[in-house]
This record gives sequence, structure tokens and C-alpha cells, in this order.
Amino acid sequence: MKPTSLFFTICGDFYRSLEMKVWTGSLIKYMEQFGISDGLVRVTLSRMAQQGLIESQKSGHKSYYSLTLKGRRRVQDGVTRVYNHVGDPWDGFWRIVFCNSNELEKDTRDRFKKELQWSGFGYLGDNTWISPHNRHAHVLSMIEEYDIASHVRLFTARYDGPQSYRDIVLNAWKIEEIERYYSDFLQRFEPEYQKVFERSLNGTLTDNEAFVYRTLLVHEYRKFLFVDPKLPKELLPTYWIGEQADNFFDLYHQFLSPLAEKFFYSNLVVLDAESEGVEAVKTT
Repeated sequence: MKPTSLFFTICGDFYRSLEMKVWTGSLIKYMEQFGISDGLVRVTLSRMAQQGLIESQKSGHKSYYSLTLKGRRRVQDGVTRVYNHVGDPWDGFWRIVFCNSNELEKDTRDRFKKELQWSGFGYLGDNTWISPHNRHAHVLSMIEEYDIASHVRLFTARYDGPQSYRDIVLNAWKIEEIERYYSDFLQRFEPEYQKVFERSLNGTLTDNEAFVYRTLLVHEYRKFLFVDPKLPKELLPTYWIGEQADNFFDLYHQFLSPLAEKFFYSNLVVLDAESEGVEAVKTT
């Protein structure tokens, strides 16, 4: 598990405000639950600051970290999609991104393609990406961030054939592979849930264990943002295992939340938002 990815999972799942300035010691406490050392946490935070994802602030002898606008954007879009399983009704339009990627530097090209995929776009070939979702504002912010406006074209259009919608979906996304990912997810976490539920009944489940279980659940489920575009029902098979996985995720997440959040907020030290430099410990 990469520390940076774990950091974003914790932010998205536990932060009540993405503008919180959190003490380094709190972050170390959270990350050490997953076997990540103090030194590695500090190195990770330093690298993320260099990448413009977080920024630091000192108060006395303590350092506090908060998400930058760039970091908050990355977390917020993921949070919305992880916890909002029911999207808006499809309007029948496709959002199309044409990017002449051969003109871009390799690093920029790879990052832009990866973020398009993360945003739910499928690749049709010939530098063309499509999505049934209106992600116009998000794509525009990506274009601005990567400074590639002269290389990208955006369109909104209806599809009039000759192939069916189903054919388009199968061309743009690996549906069978996504189904296998969901099946693997359920096979891994459903037996775990039964064991954790039994431990809760006999009183042996601790706060920090619930924190770890919930974080790992979200961390694994968050990976579907890279593979599942959350297509409208009109474009999915009659039985879609993703719906079963969504319902199970909600059930297990809700079950773990009381103890997990007790651990998180009992170890959270932040800078008071109204009085800079004043420390406050927030608990549930």
C-alpha cells in the first residue's frame, strides 16, 4: 500500500472538512496502524508538499498539514463518487474528449489519460475518450492544470448508430473485467465482515482495529474509481454485480463507523480554524 494513496483514503473517508490543518503527530498515529514508520510518513508528506498536494504550517514546535486546492479537488471528486452510488438520470448525451496525445510530453500524456480513466471516461481509440456523465467542469480544470488547451477538443453529442449502445460500452470499457473485480471484492470482504461482526458481538473489536478495517475497505473500494465508470442503468447488463457490491460496501462501512471514528477523532489534533495557533483536539 502506497503511503500517498493511503493518506488520500483517510482524508476522504474521515475528514469532516477538507480544509483542516492536522498535526503531523496525528497523521503518524493513523499511518502507523498500517505498519508505516514515522520516518516514511514524514518523507511522504514532504514529497506531497513538493507536488503541490498539501502544504505545511508551523505553530510552536509542531507542524500541521492541510490539503491545497489541488489536493482538495482530487479528494472531493473521489469522495462524491465513492459514496454517491446513485447518479443522475442519463440525458442520452455522450461527452467526448479528443486529445492529440502524440503532441504531449510522455509524463503529461500518461497523467492526463490516467485521470480521464479515473473520471469515468472510456477509450474508443484514435485519441477519443467518451463518458455518459457530464464531467465538463472537471475536464476543463484538468486541461488548465496540465496546460494542454491547444491539444484537446470537447464535444457533447448523441449517438445515432449503426452499433448499439451495448456495442459502444463493450468497445470503450472492459465490462467483464470490471465484473471480476467486483466478484473478487465481495469474496474478500464478505467473509471478513462475518468475522468482524462476531467479534463486535463478543466485545473484542477495538477502536483502532475498526479504523484499520474501515480504511482498508474504502481503500480497496476506491480502486473501482479507476475501472468502473458507474454507467447509467440503461447501459449496463440486466444483472449488475456492481450494485450488490455497492450495497455491501454501505452496510460494512456503516457497521464499522462508530468505533473507527472514535479512534480517528480521539487522536485528531488540528489548528483552530478561528484562532490560528490554538490547538484543539476534536473527538466524536
